[in-house]
Amino acid sequence: MTCSSSRIDIAARQLLSSIAGTRNARVSAMALAHMRGAGKTLMDTGLLVQRGSAMSVVAEDDLDDTPTSVIAHPITGQHGHLGNAAWHDEQASARRRVYALDMGAVARRVVARLDCSLGKDPVPYLDGAVLDFGTARLPNRTARVGIWVVRRLSVSGAFDQFRQLAVRRPSEGLRLVISLDPAERLCRSTLKGHEFVPLEDVVDHEDGIAANPEILSARLLTGPSDQGPVWVSGDGAILIVHGERFEFKGTKQKAAVLMMAEAFIAGEHRLSTDAVLEAAACGRTVRRLSELFKGHPAWKRVIFESGASCWIEG
Repeated sequence: MTCSSSRIDIAARQLLSSIAGTRNARVSAMALAHMRGAGKTLMDTGLLVQRGSAMSVVAEDDLDDTPTSVIAHPITGQHGHLGNAAWHDEQASARRRVYALDMGAVARRVVARLDCSLGKDPVPYLDGAVLDFGTARLPNRTARVGIWVVRRLSVSGAFDQFRQLAVRRPSEGLRLVISLDPAERLCRSTLKGHEFVPLEDVVDHEDGIAANPEILSARLLTGPSDQGPVWVSGDGAILIVHGERFEFKGTKQKAAVLMMAEAFIAGEHRLSTDAVLEAAACGRTVRRLSELFKGHPAWKRVIFESGASCWIEG
């Protein structure tokens, strides 16, 4: 099926997000029938496709409602078992079809308005749950940013797998991770060099699924609407504490801020100053945090140091 560029309405996008947040991104035709026109919209646009034929059915006769092996009907070719209604009722057979999210089609639609270096040939990871679109240039930013489109990050254990992937495939700069999962299911975990963005936060409503470059750029500057007391950008360049925004230019400052903010979000509010300076690659020229942040507005306002410890006051 060819992917259409027809607009995706809110109901269809919410259904897509719900399916994307499951482990196998599959849904039965019977379940789709309860979604009114949302399922049909996704099928008509090629974002939801039939994945072969079901190889087991629930018996409707005297087989105790257990999964039963099926075979193809010798005449019609429909799958069923001897005496099963699937061989007699075409409508019932259609309800047993299984549809799956076409991750490639969805992700390409998401990045359609971005000049991704791998836009036509993204690299899949984690069995296709992550697609690497290379880098793209966003408005009001000089450096290109990495673009990954992902799903099922909200599934148990999936974020740990993603973290391991990020270690194996580190980003040279900031990497934007556009998640298809429902925003409310995503945890507030942070990962160095990565900015996690729910699609619904940056979607172009004229299209319904494509990410808007201007909104993406603004999202990097302002952070999410639900920030908690402390929020830090994936590269440490922006720190927001109770709505007050601070920018950091130097790589050492960014690394130190990122480490302290990540610790705060994880519940570990105080860190060893030596460990932070080492992580920021300060060397022997900088021995105190006060030297690293001297003159910065955040110093002694939200960033503090006492003895051998340092922290962000949130």
